[in-house]
Amino acid sequence: MTTLPELKATRIVLVDDHEMVREGLRLRLEIEADFAIVGEAGTIAEAERLIECTPANVVIMDVTLPDGNGIDAARRIHSKRPELKILILTSRVDPQAANEAVMAGASGFMRKEERSDELVRAVRVILAGKVYLSPDAATAVAHTLRDPPKSGIALSERERRVLALVAEGLSYKQIADDLGVSVKSVETYRARLARKIGCSTRADLVRYAVRTGLVQP
Repeated sequence: MTTLPELKATRIVLVDDHEMVREGLRLRLEIEADFAIVGEAGTIAEAERLIECTPANVVIMDVTLPDGNGIDAARRIHSKRPELKILILTSRVDPQAANEAVMAGASGFMRKEERSDELVRAVRVILAGKVYLSPDAATAVAHTLRDPPKSGIALSERERRVLALVAEGLSYKQIADDLGVSVKSVETYRARLARKIGCSTRADLVRYAVRTGLVQP
């Protein structure tokens, strides 16, 4: 009787819209004897379908994907599979994004520029049940905690940008063009801002942006 090979201890799904990035991650991670890449996706939709039917225990996900934000995806994935460890990758450090990622259920937040050995360490840290923040992200978060935003409301860099553009009077289409996203994504950010800030109209958002110094009156 033929027996199936035993699954490696750490089964990883890679989510990034650049195939070369996924290839680099895969080549480095599979050097580890106990790591196996069990799936890859280039969009959030593909990732969510894949995760539903894949025996993975780690997801490494880019923060910026063609069909949405990796942090928002992490929140949905975590709600369905809370045991799954999620490591968010980013091209630049945003302390608010790091905070949001952890609050969304991600176990780690890491800069893509880190050494490949650090990626392996990050995976092992989150597998041990701890939270991993790359050194730059940890420093940025520490500064945020010491000097919180004067509004008292934690907004991501993208949310602050959307708020500023709304306050400047741009249409959703113009904002979408400026950010390189869909109008639907802008509407999602707008709804999230309304919930966080408690402002239901554009005028209220403009007043909030002026009051907190985001834009000048």
